[in-house]
Amino acid sequence: MENKLPHFEIGLVMAGAVSAGAYTSGVIDFLFEALDQWYEQKSKQEQQYGDDFSQWEIPPHDVFIKAMSGASAGAIVAAITASSLYSDITPVIGYPLNNPVRNKLYESWVQRIDVSELLKTQDLENPKAPVLSFLDPTILNDLGEDVLKLKSTGKKRPYIDDPFEVYLCITNLRGVPYVIKSQGANSSIKGHCMVKHADFMHFAIGDKSDEVEGAIALNPDKIDIGNWKLLVDSALASSAFPIGFPPRDLKRSSIDEYEKRKWEIPVRNPTLTGTCSEYRCISPDKDLLTQGSYEFVTVDGGIISNEPIELVRLALRGNQQRNPRDGEQANRATLLIDPFPNDVGAMNPKNNLLNIVSRIFQSFINQNRFKPDELILALDEDVYSRFLIAPERSDNGVKKPLACGSLNAFGGFLSQEFRHHDYMLGRRNCQRFLQKYFVLPASNPLFDSWSEALRNNPQLQVEKEGEQEIFLPIIPLIGSAKKEVNLPPWPKYQKENFKFLEKQIQQRIQVLVPRLINQSINDYFTRTGLNVLWFFKRGSLAKMLRNIIKDNLGKYGQL
Repeated sequence: MENKLPHFEIGLVMAGAVSAGAYTSGVIDFLFEALDQWYEQKSKQEQQYGDDFSQWEIPPHDVFIKAMSGASAGAIVAAITASSLYSDITPVIGYPLNNPVRNKLYESWVQRIDVSELLKTQDLENPKAPVLSFLDPTILNDLGEDVLKLKSTGKKRPYIDDPFEVYLCITNLRGVPYVIKSQGANSSIKGHCMVKHADFMHFAIGDKSDEVEGAIALNPDKIDIGNWKLLVDSALASSAFPIGFPPRDLKRSSIDEYEKRKWEIPVRNPTLTGTCSEYRCISPDKDLLTQGSYEFVTVDGGIISNEPIELVRLALRGNQQRNPRDGEQANRATLLIDPFPNDVGAMNPKNNLLNIVSRIFQSFINQNRFKPDELILALDEDVYSRFLIAPERSDNGVKKPLACGSLNAFGGFLSQEFRHHDYMLGRRNCQRFLQKYFVLPASNPLFDSWSEALRNNPQLQVEKEGEQEIFLPIIPLIGSAKKEVNLPPWPKYQKENFKFLEKQIQQRIQVLVPRLINQSINDYFTRTGLNVLWFFKRGSLAKMLRNIIKDNLGKYGQL
C-alpha cells in the first residue's frame, strides 16, 4: 500500500440476503464503477501534473479496500467479487435480458439463479441419492464452477489492498471444542467444556497473500486452483439455508488452524496498560479431536452471524486499539451492505406447539445476531467508523423497497424482473450513498492534499442537516459514475405464470416427497401408508404452495 497521499481504508461487510443478493451485487457493481472511473482519471492527472496537487482538477487522496466479509448470500457476492478483482467488471446500465454480459455479479444473480433451475431434479437423478434439500442446488454448483473459470486479465485495481482479506461466515455443525480450566475438588474434571459453532473461512488475495497469518493464500492468476475452489465451496456452505439448500462439507488441513485465531479478551490491569482489552490466541481442546485433517458439515452462516462486522473491523484495526470514530480523525470504516436492516420482529407467538417451536428457532438466531456494542455505537450519531447502505425507494406507492423481499426473501427467485429491479436499485442507492452520506468533515486530514478550488467546489461539497461544517466525499463521483442511475419501475409477477410455476413445483415434489418418505421411514407399514396418502394428495400440495406464493405476492404489491 502506498502512503504518499492521505488515504482512507474501507472494510466491506455483506449481510445475508437470500435472493436479495441481487441488491448487494448492484451496490458492488456501482462501487467498483465509481472507483474505477476515479482512479482512471487520477492516473491521467498524475501524468499531467505529477505531485503538484494544487493543479489537480479532481480529488487526489487515496482509498484502499482492505478487507471484505460475507454471510449467506453475502458470502456468494463476496466470493464472486474476490474472483473478479483482477478482471473486467463492466457496469450494467440498461436491461441486458439474457444477452451475455462481462459482469459475473449480474450474470450470476440476475440472469441465472432462477426458480426454473431451483425446481429441477438433477440432484435426484440417481435413485439412491439422498434428499438433502427442497430446492435443487445444481445451478449453484454450476455457478461456482464458472467463477473458477474466470481468468485474470492482469488488471490491477490500485484501490484494492495487497494482501486483500476475505472472511466467509459459516455455521459449523461439528463445532470446535474449548475448555475453561478451573480449580475444583474433583481432579478428574478438567474444567467447563464448550463447543463453538460460529465459524469462518479466512482467505487472502494478492502477491503478498502468504504474509497473512492464518489465512488461505489465493494467487491472483488462480494458479492455486485448489484454494480458489475452497473459497467457492465456503461461499456455497455459507449460503446453505437449512431445508432450502443442502448442507456442505468443508475440510481444513488440521485443527491447528484454530490455534491462530485471535480473541478479544479483557486485560488484568487496564490502568497500567492503558487498554481494556487485548487480542490473544486460544487453543481448542484437542483431546476431543482427531489428529490430521479436520472435516466438518456446514450450513448457512447467517444463522449465527448475519452481519460479520467484527471480522472486518479487526482487519482494519491491525495492532491499534480501536478505529477512530470522530469525524475529524476517522481514517478507516466498515461499510455494511444490508438488504434487510429492519427485517426483525419482537412479538409474542401464538400459544400453540408449532408457533412456539418456530419462535424458539427464531429466538436462537436473533440472540446470536444481537450485538450490544453496535447498539451502543448507534446511540452516537457522530461515529464515522461505520456506514450502512440499505434499500430505499423515493416513491411512496411501494410497500417495500426490494422486489426480492417477498416469501421471506426467496421471492426474487421467482422472476428475473424482480432481481433486475433490486440490482439496479442497489446501483442507485450506492450512488446516492457516495454522494450524500459517505462523507467526512472538510477538516479531516484526508482532504489535506485538496486544492482550495476543489474544497470550494459546490459540486463536491455536502451539507448535513444540523451541521455548520462542510463535508467532502470519501469517494467522489467522476466520469460515468456522475450520471444519475434511474429509479427502476416496480416489477409485477404475471398471473399467467402461476400455471407454469405450479407445474414446476409438481414435477419437483413428485420425485422429492416419495424419495423422502422411503429414505426416512424404516417401518414398512408406516412407509406404505404415507406413500398411499401421498398418491391421493400429490396434486393438492403443489396447489397449496402456489396459493401461498400468490397470496404473499399480493400482500407485497407484486400482482
